Amino acid sequence: MKIKIQETATSNFIFEEILLKRRLFSNLVDFNASIPQITYQFQRRSQASPIKKPFIKVNIKFINVIPLTVLEYQQILTEYLTQIGWDDLQYIGFINFDLEQPNVEVDIIFNRVISRRKVISLQCLGANYKQYQILHECFQKLLELGCNTNSKFKIQN
Repeated sequence: MKIKIQETATSNFIFEEILLKRRLFSNLVDFNASIPQITYQFQRRSQASPIKKPFIKVNIKFINVIPLTVLEYQQILTEYLTQIGWDDLQYIGFINFDLEQPNVEVDIIFNRVISRRKVISLQCLGANYKQYQILHECFQKLLELGCNTNSKFKIQN
């Protein structure tokens, strides 16, 4: 399995390509709301701080992966966000499965604005070795512990 992570700052919340993807998970936003409602929730929070690029789009590509369920990817990525310390930010994630190849693409949109005085710095953009290592370990842990009902990762079909 190969993983590619791309992180970019942006001023726009809506990305045409994610409208076609399945919603995966979210935090501090109504997961079941319409796209305009979700956009409003993100824009409302971002107005607390006058920055030019209030959003971060993280694109994660899993290439040549063992087929997993949406729930399993949700578990992997939730653990990943916890370990990198971004689990308390406002975000929404989308997933797309490539039906022709064993590839999965995930887009997560984060709001950089935490409060009027706190904003995630753009200096943290750019995936590092530790982020790749965390994703590989989370993926491996799911595969190894998936059948253990006491495991943090519980596989449901």
